[in-house]
Amino acid sequence: MNDIIFKLGSVNPCGISDAVFYIPKHYIRRWPTIEDDFEALMQGRYAEYDGSFELQPGCWWSYLYSTQGKGKINWEYQGETDCKVVVNKATLSYPKLTNEVRAFAKFASNGDFVFCIKHDGHYHIIGNRDYRATVTPNGDSGDTAGSAKGVTIDIECPDTTPLPTYKGVIVLADGILDCDTDTFQNFEDMNTNKISDYSKQIEGGNSVRFEAGGNSGRIHIEGSGPIVMEVSVDGVTYKEVDHDIEFENGVAIAPFQFYIGDKVRLSATTLTKVTINYNDLKTN
Repeated sequence: MNDIIFKLGSVNPCGISDAVFYIPKHYIRRWPTIEDDFEALMQGRYAEYDGSFELQPGCWWSYLYSTQGKGKINWEYQGETDCKVVVNKATLSYPKLTNEVRAFAKFASNGDFVFCIKHDGHYHIIGNRDYRATVTPNGDSGDTAGSAKGVTIDIECPDTTPLPTYKGVIVLADGILDCDTDTFQNFEDMNTNKISDYSKQIEGGNSVRFEAGGNSGRIHIEGSGPIVMEVSVDGVTYKEVDHDIEFENGVAIAPFQFYIGDKVRLSATTLTKVTINYNDLKTN
């Protein structure tokens, strides 16, 4: 087993960051793994996810602000001997009663979400592939000037690992957060692939195809009509996938996460221009 040592006089901050990320669990296509064996424990890898969350095409994580000094993460064990599991918990505090946070409360209270929360320089996951997360968002208007106001969000989820560490990427609407290096890259700073000549990419007059060579990017589409997104994974026939992309004033912009080798086909009633910000991309 590893030695567990604390250096006296070392910096040991409490609390969580005000940057919390969340995503509906059904947006996740594939989970990273945790090694549950003794060798992993000896090497200090027993409580870490290996790899990144792979998301459904057209899906991304969302940001939730939490007032510093009012949020925390913790865990407790429950169950009978030889059958114990940990319950990972978080308390978040949003300081206002807005339409956005009330809509989140409406769906999260009976939904199943995954949360990524930063503490002491590391990102931790509350949410599990096999267990449902319970989210209880309670609102309060406050009663006097300067009193507490807003929404308190209590989260609980059973797990086999206490607050597992996450070192993968978080795909957001405007870029990618690398949780290992704690660095953010805006999509606009990525390589840009402009697809405007459809002489080779077009099918039936209204589609464009490409193959992913990296993992995350953003797509900018100009046109009109409903957007259809189809993906071929591991050489399987193209299959239409749910997405949140739609035209507004003739332009649709959305992040997406495909994976190396995925073949993607986008189509619309009228498709005039596609610009893709991506680390690596092949048109076909």
